[in-house]
Amino acid sequence: MYLLFLFMALMLISNLAPADRFSDMDHDGVLDEVDKCPNTPQLRKANKDSKYLSLFSKDELSDTPVSVPVDSQGCALDSDKDGVVDYLDYCPNNTALEISAGVSENGCPRHSDKDGTPDYRDKCPNTKIGIKADRFGCPF
Repeated sequence: MYLLFLFMALMLISNLAPADRFSDMDHDGVLDEVDKCPNTPQLRKANKDSKYLSLFSKDELSDTPVSVPVDSQGCALDSDKDGVVDYLDYCPNNTALEISAGVSENGCPRHSDKDGTPDYRDKCPNTKIGIKADRFGCPF
């Protein structure tokens, strides 16, 4: 009997709750009330009948909008934990060694002297720009 009363009370409370309590404005699959990143970018925009239709290609509009992949708190995933979220990461599978040496804003290993060899394995870190270097970053 107690469980029935509790169930009925919870149903009544949920029916009285504001509608936006159960909304997901950024369409990432995480309810707004627990979403720590409420402005997750969308891969496909909603509402094909929008007055702003001319601003989007038909591929971007959908009856079922989809956001970038997120974690349980609604924040964009960073699978390799390099500090660059997956949807912006050009090198999404960095190793711990690459990450410890630092990554650029696009998620790829840094190569400070621009010789084509990432810093984490560059044995000659001050190669001048324009000088040909081997796979270890040392001039020929």
